[in-house]
Amino acid sequence: MRYAAEVRLNPLLAALPTYPTIAIDRVRDQLLAAGRPVYDFGTGDPIEATPSFIRDALRANIADNCRYPTVIGEPAVRSAFAGYAQRRLGVTLNPGTEVLPTSGSKEAVFHLPLLCVDPNAPDRAVVFPDPGYSVYYRGAALSGGRPHPQPLSGDYIQRAWELPIEVLRETRLLWINTPHNPSGAVMSREDLRRTWEVCREHDILLVSDECYMDVWFNEPPVSILQVVEEAGVGLSGSGVLALFSLSKRSGMTGYRSGIVAGDPKVIGALRTLRTNPGLAPQDFVNAAAAVAWADDGHAEQRRLLFGEKRRLLLDFLSGAGLEVTASEASFYVWVKAPGGDGDAFASELLKAGILTNPGSFFAVTAAGRDHVRFALVPDLDGCRAAVEAMRAIL
Repeated sequence: MRYAAEVRLNPLLAALPTYPTIAIDRVRDQLLAAGRPVYDFGTGDPIEATPSFIRDALRANIADNCRYPTVIGEPAVRSAFAGYAQRRLGVTLNPGTEVLPTSGSKEAVFHLPLLCVDPNAPDRAVVFPDPGYSVYYRGAALSGGRPHPQPLSGDYIQRAWELPIEVLRETRLLWINTPHNPSGAVMSREDLRRTWEVCREHDILLVSDECYMDVWFNEPPVSILQVVEEAGVGLSGSGVLALFSLSKRSGMTGYRSGIVAGDPKVIGALRTLRTNPGLAPQDFVNAAAAVAWADDGHAEQRRLLFGEKRRLLLDFLSGAGLEVTASEASFYVWVKAPGGDGDAFASELLKAGILTNPGSFFAVTAAGRDHVRFALVPDLDGCRAAVEAMRAIL
């Protein structure tokens, strides 16, 4: 009689590399266990407190009996986001049909390929920027799609119109990310327009990950929703979605609160998809999200604070002769490694207790492996202490 069962698992799961956050957490824990000081610029989880009015809204909306939330969420959160889109982007959204709350942007990124990928079809490619957020690759692979990384370098701007025609014909979903993680590069209005035109020509769902839309330092980034609005054709039939998040804007990483907005036909299909696994933020999280989207003051304060951290790092890194690439916006500083080896440079920084992400953590190809990413996580005093620690080894 057999007692030790050999459970058959999805081989795609075993083939995935270790998730970057897990790898970074292991290194951090090892340093702390050894009694070493750690300046954590690794995982992009801001240290600043969530504004009190947001926490108060969450507590006030925990009912005595928390019933099942609906996938579409309460009208208040959708209306609040529509108000934000009007103020920040000049875009008019129908909160009933063009806005959908998510349990953070990460799960939305992961699940979106399920909306359009037919795992049995030859045209099942999912294009995404490389280096880039690793969930683009993971969601595509586990949905049965064919991941197609588009390598970026130089200015780290993704140019979909440079993809081979054979790739475009086989693509169901194309991801763009502006401002871009990990580089902080920002796509121009013209970049976005050309990308949309390519996707319309080839019937590709275009999804713009705009989670860092409110973390900028020179000029506010442009949304793909603005490009569609300015074209005067309306979102219906545009084949465009955009993802937004409160994680960095409002310090709500642990709340897991995001928004998908765009083409109402696609939003309707996405609601149907998300009903099956029950992907729905809790009502009390949506209540906190509603007050967060309705207030721009706290987001501006956080943006300015991130800018101060960024200036501290940029002044030191440039003074040390290091090249900072792109880094126009987002929560990150993208630094070219001396000698062109990001892994080696990240290891060298660990000698001073500086925890960063090597570019290889974000890449499927060799793209970006000559860089490291600093996330603007420590407070200002922590950033100053980290600069002094780096000064000793650079």
